Amino acid sequence: MMVSGEMTIVQIESAYADLLAALKKKKIVKLDVSGVIESDLTFIQLIESARAYAAQNGRQLSLSAPVGAPLRQILERGGFLDDAASDRTKFWLQGASQ
Repeated sequence: MMVSGEMTIVQIESAYADLLAALKKKKIVKLDVSGVIESDLTFIQLIESARAYAAQNGRQLSLSAPVGAPLRQILERGGFLDDAASDRTKFWLQGASQ
C-alpha cells in the first residue's frame, strides 16, 4: 500500500479509512511511505495504532523500507525511537528487512 504526499491531521481521516480497509481485506499489509513529503505526529500515531490493530486481529503490518529523513525526524522528536532494541524502533528503521 503506497502512502504519499502530505500526511498531516488534515489528511488523516482519509489515510485511516484506507489503512483500515487494507487491514480488513488482507492478512499482510506492506506500507510504502517513501512518497510522504510532509507529516506530523498524527500520521505516526495512526501507523502505531494500525500496528496494534493488526497484531490483535491476526494481521501483519510492515514497511517496505526504512523511513526516510523527514519521518525519522518526527519519530525522534516524538520519542518513538528512544529504545534501539524495541519492536517499534525496529519496525520504523528496518522496514522490510525485519
